[in-house]
Amino acid sequence: MTFGGKIILEMGRFMAAACGHYLTSVVDIKRTGDQNYCIVDGGIHHMNYYGQNMGMKPPPLQHFPDKPLGKPEAWNICGSLCTSGDVLAKQYSLPDLAVQDILVFHKLGAYAITESLFFFLSRNLPKVFFYGREQGLQLVRDELPTYTLHSYP
Repeated sequence: MTFGGKIILEMGRFMAAACGHYLTSVVDIKRTGDQNYCIVDGGIHHMNYYGQNMGMKPPPLQHFPDKPLGKPEAWNICGSLCTSGDVLAKQYSLPDLAVQDILVFHKLGAYAITESLFFFLSRNLPKVFFYGREQGLQLVRDELPTYTLHSYP
């Protein structure tokens, strides 16, 4: 059997996912009974993983503390939106999480911002940086207010 057509392969997420990272900082820590909660300054309005729903699937992330690390604990990582759905990870094991620590969510190069709720509650869009070996880190878009898009001139 001979195929005379043209084959087109769309690599999508396979190629692009590894290209994106989302950095957010811890703004509050709460402990309720046996549950630990970490509130970050971003949330589901800035990032979304394919198939991710309320933090049920552990995302690839890295923790940058400002001190030596201790024993890991299970943390619920929540965003700053006033909705119970703003959960980035549930029961994620991290040592000594503290206010001002940085969390880096990896593999967000495919669809993350286009699938997120970036206009939800008129929160600002995050800064966007590009990194290249020769150019280094470059700011390509500053933080952008969205309230102006929802109001009259």
